Order: sequence, then structure tokens, then C-alpha cells
Amino acid sequence: MMSEKRATSRRARRYKRAMFNGPLFLVGMPRSGTKLLRGLLNEHPQIGIPLNETEFYPDWRRRWATFGDLSDPARFDQFYEAVTGSVYFVHRREEHGLQIDPRVWQRRCRSFSSQGVFEALVRHDADVPWDTPGVWGDKSPGYLVHLQTLKADFPQARFIHIIRDVRDYCLSMKTAFGKSMTRAAQRWRNRIEGARHVAHTFPDDYTEVRYEDLLADPTEEVERLCQFIGVDFSPEMLELSRAPENIGDARGRRTIKRDNAEKWRTKMDPGKRRLIERIAGDVLRSLEYPVETQGRCTVSRPHMLALQIYDGLQLTRRQVQKRGVVEAIRFQARLFRETRSGAG
Repeated sequence: MMSEKRATSRRARRYKRAMFNGPLFLVGMPRSGTKLLRGLLNEHPQIGIPLNETEFYPDWRRRWATFGDLSDPARFDQFYEAVTGSVYFVHRREEHGLQIDPRVWQRRCRSFSSQGVFEALVRHDADVPWDTPGVWGDKSPGYLVHLQTLKADFPQARFIHIIRDVRDYCLSMKTAFGKSMTRAAQRWRNRIEGARHVAHTFPDDYTEVRYEDLLADPTEEVERLCQFIGVDFSPEMLELSRAPENIGDARGRRTIKRDNAEKWRTKMDPGKRRLIERIAGDVLRSLEYPVETQGRCTVSRPHMLALQIYDGLQLTRRQVQKRGVVEAIRFQARLFRETRSGAG
């Protein structure tokens, strides 16, 4: 009798998984493999994730009442003008020459709540129409600190959290953006520890993958993730049709760079490595990464604020080179507003 109940329960779980159609949120600290993961999952014919990260949903949610009744075309047009200056839409235009038409967007909304308008946009940009078996999703690293909000607004949501060794993460943040490795280490520890704590409240809808494991055995890891999502694994998912990365050592590659791990062993100053291990060592150990340094330290709030200013100046300097002074300041202001509590 008990074995029959277990079999029935397993069938019910499989049926529940098969019926999932989104949203699927890919989260993780920046420079941790989120683009690679999105690229691999997007190779599945039943999964659609836009090529740019939205990041704006928490900001929308805070301001939603100010937008008014978006079923009114005039109010929707005002909303459209207000939001299409955000970083997501700027990148869509600059990188892909794409922008949704306001009438198309409004027609695709099944409701005019923040959730309904967001879903209509993402389904359109990910090419996952309503009433199809496809799974729609979003890859936004900053949503790592908004899991609770997203789960409340989208009760059916599932989350894949990709985690990279903090030492390689810090190196990549320094190389790609010129950011402080000390601040990066503290943020890595805080964000990952916080996300894992929140995810304990919905364990069936949350899973983790270590970036290093994805590189070492992509078949096993992607197959496991397909089971979590509720779709059949296909080996073609490992053949990227486009390069997911546009900066760093994996830039322009359409194959998985299997050796893109443990760079800290040869490229990181030993003193900096010891500091990072003291900041994040307990979380590293919980994730089964090797750690040599004992002890624990925390970067003070004033020090973190000073390093945040430094990081902001580094990013602004790079944007000035690309956009000019005035537009760079505007761009960074929009980015800060939309992701001020995010993971960047």
C-alpha cells in the first residue's frame, strides 16, 4: 500500500513539473556564468529567456500605483514612454535593434497588474506566446536579492541560482569592470548567504548549480536542470548557436570554456586571496570549495561605502568612453535607480 502511494506521489510530481510554463528566474552574482546558463537553456525549443536582463521589476513594483490604469491606451502610452528609457530597453535597442511596439505590448497583457504587464513583455521578447507549452523566464543577476518578492508575486516561479567560486568571481569583477575585489567578496558573501536563507522557504522551486560543475560536466548539470524545469534534456542544448559572453576570457566563444575555473590559484595575489577567504570562507566551505585560510573578517559599512563610490566611478568612466559625459551620467543614474538593491 505504501509503495503504491509513493508511486502515485511520484507520478503527481512528474505531472506538476510537466505543467510548469514559467516564470523561470536565473539568478546569481554578476560574472558567475548567468549568461552561459541562459545560452544553454535557450537552446531548448521549449524555453525562452530574453537576451537582455530586465532588472527593473522591483523598481516597477514600487512605483506601480503611479502608472494608473494601463488598460487605458493613453495611460499605457505614458507608461511606455516612462519605462522604455530604462537600461533593459536601451540595451535591446543598442545591441539588437529591437523594441516592442506599445500596442502589441498592451494587447498581449492578460492583466494590467505589474505581474501581467511584466509577463506580457518577457513572453514577447523571449518569443514564448501564450497558450503554448513553452517556459518563459528571465536572467537578471540582481534579482538574487529579490527572491522573496518574486515568489510572492509569481507563486509558481522557479529559481536557478548559479554560484561561482568567490575568488574567481572577484578576479572577474576586477578584470571586467575595474571593481574592488574586497567589496566584491563581501557582497558575494552577503548576497549568497541571504538568497540561500530565503530559498529555504520554497525548496522545491529553487536549485543551485556551481559554475565549476557546469564547466566540468555540462551534460550532467544541464540534464539535472531540465528535470528541475520539467522538460526533456537534449544533447543539442550544449551546442550554443550564439556566443553568450561579450567580455572576459570567454568573449565570443560558442563553446564552453572548460578551463575557465580556479584562475585564482595563479592570478591572484596571495595576500588578497587570504583576505577574500577570511571574508567569505564560511560560505565557500558550505558550498564545498577548498579554503586554506582560517579566521573571519567583515568589511565595515564605511569602508564598503567608500568602495561603492570607487566602483561607481569606475563604471561611469567606462560609460563616458562609450556614451559621452552627459549620457553616461544619465545612464548610470537609471542603472542605480533600477538596481540599487541588486547584486551589481
